[in-house]
Amino acid sequence: MSHQPAIHRTETADGSLATLLCVRLCHDLGGVIGALSGALELFEGPEDDALSVARDAARILDRRLCFFRAAIGGGIGDSGVAELEPLVEGITLGRKAMISLEELPPGLVLRAPAAQALLIALWLGVDALPRGGTVRASGGDGVPLSVWPDGPSAAWSPGLTSWLAGGELPVGPKLVGVPLLGAAARAAGLRIDLAMGAGGAAPVLLLSR
Repeated sequence: MSHQPAIHRTETADGSLATLLCVRLCHDLGGVIGALSGALELFEGPEDDALSVARDAARILDRRLCFFRAAIGGGIGDSGVAELEPLVEGITLGRKAMISLEELPPGLVLRAPAAQALLIALWLGVDALPRGGTVRASGGDGVPLSVWPDGPSAAWSPGLTSWLAGGELPVGPKLVGVPLLGAAARAAGLRIDLAMGAGGAAPVLLLSR
């Protein structure tokens, strides 16, 4: 894909406190979720709708915790597509949105900070699809990483676009990923850009050196 950068941002607030908080939460919640999942698997009674819902919910919790541990909690190393695919499942299970990594080079290996930045960008992409769709990623191997939401009503958060245009860091539960993306990109030495999409599509988020 060919894009012309429209707006960009390079500086951000320090994300170390958020990382430490996420590490602690993952540590405290991980054992409880693991115990719940194990207990449900050991249940030998007849299968019913309630048990099925409980098992699905426990699986979603476990996968989502794995995602946040990797994306924010510092629990990820250098990663290829094969390592990223099970992680991104954690933010799509139980939701209408999907994530496609098919356009990333099969042999691509991202250094840990860049992998974290990509994971957070994909997370923001899922939030940009209120009616469902697919978050797509491409690039790597010397080409900027590109992430864009593809679906009806696809639109990046106004907080993200405003911040990239030079505004204040946004505040709100659904906007916490914005400063976290900035912190991860800074650690990876990456610049964040938004490039106008073609034909009225949502802009493409670029992570480049």
